[in-house]
Amino acid sequence: MAIIEPFALAIGFLLSYIYDYVASYGTSIVILTVIINIIIFPLTLRQTRSTKRMQDAQPELKRLQKQYKDNKEELNKKIAEYYKEKGINPLGCVVPLLVQMPIWFALFRVLREPLLFIPKEATLYSQLGDHSSVLFFNMDLQIPASSISAWIDRAPYIVLILLVVGTALIQQNQLTKKQGKSNNQQQQQMQMIGKVMPLFFGFISWTLPSGLVVYFLTGNIFRIGQQAVIVKLEENQSDKSNKENEKKNEKDEENKEKDEGPVNNDSRKKRKKRRRK
Repeated sequence: MAIIEPFALAIGFLLSYIYDYVASYGTSIVILTVIINIIIFPLTLRQTRSTKRMQDAQPELKRLQKQYKDNKEELNKKIAEYYKEKGINPLGCVVPLLVQMPIWFALFRVLREPLLFIPKEATLYSQLGDHSSVLFFNMDLQIPASSISAWIDRAPYIVLILLVVGTALIQQNQLTKKQGKSNNQQQQQMQMIGKVMPLFFGFISWTLPSGLVVYFLTGNIFRIGQQAVIVKLEENQSDKSNKENEKKNEKDEENKEKDEGPVNNDSRKKRKKRRRK
């Protein structure tokens, strides 16, 4: 894909640049993965928040669909008004994902075929030709675990794949815990697919270059931490919103008491005292 090439060349250059400083292909992949995840974090955060808003809006949308099932034009109008009132952008969870996809496809291609995208004059390019120079925890990151015949030599590769599956399961449990159990059949199917995906990643990791498996593992660990940060940010935002609503309600109550006058205020205070007793 032509759109992927510029991203892949940029990532290949960045990978070779990192290697010049750390002199380890595996460490370079880890650092590169972290850098890219940090760069796209704002998009991920926006996507997560947009998805949550859409999930929270489902009960109201279903109510509107039921109420205006015979009037599609009015239904669309009411949905648009509701989105505007709640500040919901229906494309808010899609656009960030579309922006990220070329980056992830490019990174995948670079780690699968590094010599195609790393500058020929770079030190890493020459080192990749000598497999012994790019070992990482005694693993050749250019070959898959399936290409190794001796099981004793496969041990570190198997451990790496098991770590990918384990961290993917932790990540999926985070998402399931956040969403909670659902009676919605479609959401239940999505959660079931989410539970199968870690096993799928373990399966394909067996046949992919181990550098990609290091990338999978690093990405999983980063996203576990990222999800914890997002949950914390959402809690802080929710607390802030609740405090603002409390202040607004208190102010409205004070204005109401002023409008009622001193007599009513005295009687209101007496009523409050009686309630306390």
